[in-house]
Amino acid sequence: MKTIAIVQRKGGNGKSTSCLNLARSLSLKGKRVLIVDLDDQKNSTQSIPFENKIAHTVDEVLVNDELVVKDAVTATDWKGVKVIAGSSNLSGVIRELDGEVGSHLVLKEKLDEVKDDFDFCLIDTSPSLNILVVNALCAADYAFIPLSSKYFSLQGLGQTLESISKVQKRLSPNLKILGIAFVIYDGRASLSKEVVSKTSEEYKDYVLKTVVNQNVRIEEAQTARMTIFDYRRTDRGALQYEVLCEEILSRMEA
Repeated sequence: MKTIAIVQRKGGNGKSTSCLNLARSLSLKGKRVLIVDLDDQKNSTQSIPFENKIAHTVDEVLVNDELVVKDAVTATDWKGVKVIAGSSNLSGVIRELDGEVGSHLVLKEKLDEVKDDFDFCLIDTSPSLNILVVNALCAADYAFIPLSSKYFSLQGLGQTLESISKVQKRLSPNLKILGIAFVIYDGRASLSKEVVSKTSEEYKDYVLKTVVNQNVRIEEAQTARMTIFDYRRTDRGALQYEVLCEEILSRMEA
């Protein structure tokens, strides 16, 4: 199982949207995908239709040593996609893990229990840097950073890369940066082009070629608890996410 932590220190940059649409794109390629919703806002969880009632949430997985992780994995209506659902109780988990030795490895240990059941695991994280995000990075093989083309997203990018660098040096030397992708791009704004140009110049080894345009259809799909692939398969958003997924897979293979 290849694990990807989707991280960004600033909100509104499309973390959950990227998580959902990349997971669906992978599943349409025949991959078995697990989503772990590690954000207490639960955006990914609330945007997914489930086959059955959620039995256990991610907070229970992290603090209950007796819980078998497979019992917390819930099937969705999207063939090939399963989820460990998010929880609004994660603040309590943070307090508990902060006082535990080796707490940065709890999620990694838990996911090892299901590593043979999936081809990919995508972890949706919160914007703040806390022990849960550190857990996600330590559990991951790769870090993926989504961006909007707004100027202030660059501040979050710098903070995110600094956080990843610290985790690589101190905790997880095998963690790789998979790439930076503009997943909310407003091509009509001249400032957007400037932001993309500046980012591409400064982080040329990381910026992916594929850009996903700002698209009301993608937002409508999420509101309807669908991905853009299920909502409108021929929409340019679906095509762009499919190309982005292909580029990510190519990077992983390289």
